[in-house]
Amino acid sequence: MNHLKRKELKIFTTMSFFIAIAVIIVIPLSLFTSIPRELGSFIFILTLVGIPFSIISMFSKESLLKRIFVLIVNLVPISLFGYAIIMDFIDEFFRLAP
Repeated sequence: MNHLKRKELKIFTTMSFFIAIAVIIVIPLSLFTSIPRELGSFIFILTLVGIPFSIISMFSKESLLKRIFVLIVNLVPISLFGYAIIMDFIDEFFRLAP
């Protein structure tokens, strides 16, 4: 079986880096300006691809700072979404009855 060498994993770091840059630029702009919200939604869904790429890129020989930056930025949107769901659940089921 042919295994990927650590040098060849650089492409995963590069792809996840561009996804992370798109997240940093597009999602805040889609919330506060006239950029279509569909583009923000597309970038949010693209982070679901960026997370596995970020995890794979942790084994590459790229800069450690770049790899950690990419992993954190790609995890932020889904983490915020999960936080919102948990807070809604807590608010709904642990609120005192009127």
